[in-house]
Amino acid sequence: MHFMKIDKALLSKYFDGTCTPQEEQRVLSYLAGQDHQEFIALMEQSWEEVPADNIGEDITRRMLLQLEMKTYGRKGIIPIEHASRGWRKNWLRVAAALVFIVTGATYWFITQRKHTAPITWTTIYNHHNNPELAVLPDNSKVWLAPGSKLSYTPFTGKAERSIKLDGEAFFNVAQNAARPFVVYTGELATRVLGTTFNIEAYPHEAAVRVSLVSGMVAVAPADSIDQVVAQLHPGDVMDYEKSSRTFKRQQIRISDPEEWMKGSLVFNDLLLTDALQRVAARYHLVIHYAKGTQSALSDKKITAIFRKESSSEILNNILFISNCYMQQRGQDITVYNMP
Repeated sequence: MHFMKIDKALLSKYFDGTCTPQEEQRVLSYLAGQDHQEFIALMEQSWEEVPADNIGEDITRRMLLQLEMKTYGRKGIIPIEHASRGWRKNWLRVAAALVFIVTGATYWFITQRKHTAPITWTTIYNHHNNPELAVLPDNSKVWLAPGSKLSYTPFTGKAERSIKLDGEAFFNVAQNAARPFVVYTGELATRVLGTTFNIEAYPHEAAVRVSLVSGMVAVAPADSIDQVVAQLHPGDVMDYEKSSRTFKRQQIRISDPEEWMKGSLVFNDLLLTDALQRVAARYHLVIHYAKGTQSALSDKKITAIFRKESSSEILNNILFISNCYMQQRGQDITVYNMP
């Protein structure tokens, strides 16, 4: 069998982490395809050149820590006690065997990964003024609110049904206990098996809100969905504050699924400024605030349903109860405090 050659300097660069991508590929290929003898001979040559009290730190520890970083993405602690040079040579042979085992797996992973097809996401945008019904591959139904975006995977060959949401949507999820349905909204993941719920995850708003109508959902950080921070029951609303990363639970004041599915503007104890922005987004308006007006409204909230009203009727109703009024020029709305 023909084995490729490699020099000590290149191996040293690999374990120092200073290889170029091309050099690293060469070393991985070398380590994955050789018997141990040439590699051990090279390492023993380096071993003899290092003072006895530095052997563990300079060669073996560096070698294994770098290998663990390359393979697992983290540093561990591999204690190596001072011992005789003969014992260390035996240890080096054990370490070399570990290098071949782990590097072989790493090389296989890298080469195989190149041939793995990337996950394909299907994306739906709702550019209309009414909700858009989307039926997902598992027959789950999603009513996507105006101005919102939904992405999903094909739901094949994996245990999780993955969804990404920007904006707002009402979900009626098909039950499948073996394949959880997970909605990712920025830093948050909402995990369900089969239920109906609404998610409000507008990028410009300070909070993400999950309102549960039926069934049960678990809410967790998007990067660690097994660490559940809130479990909701029917009638619960969970608010996640993005800046403080805190959760607040309350009760739904308006919970009729028909209101979301038909496209009503549903405001459940929503910040008034967020409500105004949602109206503006739906009707393609731009909201401006006269000096001091926005700060005066910053802590006010609204609970209301708007169904067939025009944009001016909705805005005038919201502003009237907030002791404000508006002036409109084309698509621009300016909000003022009442004199």
